[in-house]
Amino acid sequence: MQEDNSPRKPQKYADSSISDKAFKHMIIWFTVYVALFCIGVALVVNADKF
Repeated sequence: MQEDNSPRKPQKYADSSISDKAFKHMIIWFTVYVALFCIGVALVVNADKF
């Protein structure tokens, strides 16, 4: 019998992949929220000028 004394490779990260469709939706919604935030900031900054 041959014993396996070699150190085992550490287990890689668990499979936490998300679907391509979900990833694209995440990017789209993040862009929408950032755009709305920037528009809101621009409105608030420009409100002081009136």
